[in-house]
Amino acid sequence: MREHPEEEAIPAAGGEKISAEPEVKLIAETLEKWHTQLGRQFGPLSRPQRRTLRLLASVLSMRVSDLADQLGLTTAGATRMLDTLEVQGYATRARQPLADKREVYVTLTEAGSRALAQADAVYFERVSTSVRRLSLEERRTLAKLLQGLLG
Repeated sequence: MREHPEEEAIPAAGGEKISAEPEVKLIAETLEKWHTQLGRQFGPLSRPQRRTLRLLASVLSMRVSDLADQLGLTTAGATRMLDTLEVQGYATRARQPLADKREVYVTLTEAGSRALAQADAVYFERVSTSVRRLSLEERRTLAKLLQGLLG
């Protein structure tokens, strides 16, 4: 029996059903639509490439396995992504002389930094255009609520 009669059973990852308040379902559906509306390509980078370069921009270098973990990818998936980024000149991979020889590290290049700056500009412009429909107070409230979701 549901705690709240207005809750709806929705499918979960394992196939079981979970109860969701109508507001939760609306939030999930709206976030997904907004995500789609913002697009999949930001200047020279796809959404996953931009996300990858954003992670690399925050460190001097990172093990490929750590990058994969942070992206939620397998090491093979991260390697495929890095193959593309390396061909484009946006990232380089190397082994560290004093580290375990099996570990491969990835570093953002200057070209990668420039591509990321271009992609960020496109992304922020799209977000700005989208939220312009809201008043300044509504934008401030939305920003605060979204930050609250991150913990």
